[in-house]
Amino acid sequence: MAAAALNDVVAWVLLTLAIAEAGNGSSQAHKSPLVSIWVLLCGVAFVAFMLILVRPMMTWVARQSSPELFVIDEAFICLTLSGVMLSGFMTDLIGIHAIFGAFIFGLIIPKGEEFGQKLITRIEDFVAGLLLPLYFASSGLRTDVAKIQGIEAWGLLVLVISTACAGKILGTFFTAMLCKIPVRESLALGVLMNTKGLVELIVLNIGREKKVSIYFKLCKLCSESNLQDVLVIIVIAGSQ
Repeated sequence: MAAAALNDVVAWVLLTLAIAEAGNGSSQAHKSPLVSIWVLLCGVAFVAFMLILVRPMMTWVARQSSPELFVIDEAFICLTLSGVMLSGFMTDLIGIHAIFGAFIFGLIIPKGEEFGQKLITRIEDFVAGLLLPLYFASSGLRTDVAKIQGIEAWGLLVLVISTACAGKILGTFFTAMLCKIPVRESLALGVLMNTKGLVELIVLNIGREKKVSIYFKLCKLCSESNLQDVLVIIVIAGSQ
């Protein structure tokens, strides 16, 4: 879980820097370096604001949640979800993306308290059972496997998948071995890390939406269908 969390944090930080460099998806003719600097500085200020001011407030909210009760009061749930939406609105206003604000708000929720676990218990079914499948379905509906034609295209697909999987598994494996983790557990950790793809899918969709150069160019390597999303997700997952 720690490795997965660190992987997600790095992915979001790199995406934020890429969006700032791209000037919030503005065209090359009208892009100004000042826009990139403004987005980056506002993003840093937002993270500092969340850590310095909002995090102590959420710690206080967590302490107000009665440990004797199995579930959280609805007022605390509404307050938390309102904070998620407000954080997303602020980062979208800055020019990064609404999901980044929600991600930062999730990081500041106290993990050592029972509040976080109770909150997950209340909303996990709704998120994992409804919202998550809808997000995957929206991306899958834009996928057209028929766009891959010819031996060269299929060979490139196999090469990309093999290279990405090897990079993710072996990279995690050797890093775990350096940390003196047993071979079997290191290999299992590498395989588990290779199965991650949700954050990569979100990052790629945001990169395409904001027209961040590296993501946009990678997506243009294939056809205009969303099949390239799946391929680039694997590349990103293997390179992190």
